[in-house]
Amino acid sequence: MTDAADIGSWGMDPLTTTAAAGAAASAYILRLAHRWIRLRAQIRRAELHQQGLSERARLLPPGSRLIEKTAHHDVDIVIGGTAAAPSTR
Repeated sequence: MTDAADIGSWGMDPLTTTAAAGAAASAYILRLAHRWIRLRAQIRRAELHQQGLSERARLLPPGSRLIEKTAHHDVDIVIGGTAAAPSTR
């Protein structure tokens, strides 16, 4: 027979609850670490790309033009040239 105290009792073993909470916390921490590592890698790639662009521009003689087009941005650098004044029209 079922005891009246057991009916409707959904209590879980404390060890099981602790293990589930620990696993969820670990997964959340791992996800945060993964996102942080990906962000740092993305920032580092951008820094290296910018450094490479600067090195290429430094090696060009005055009057040269460096044009770089990517999916995310377009760069047009005139080496030793004067900046064009914005149109006042």
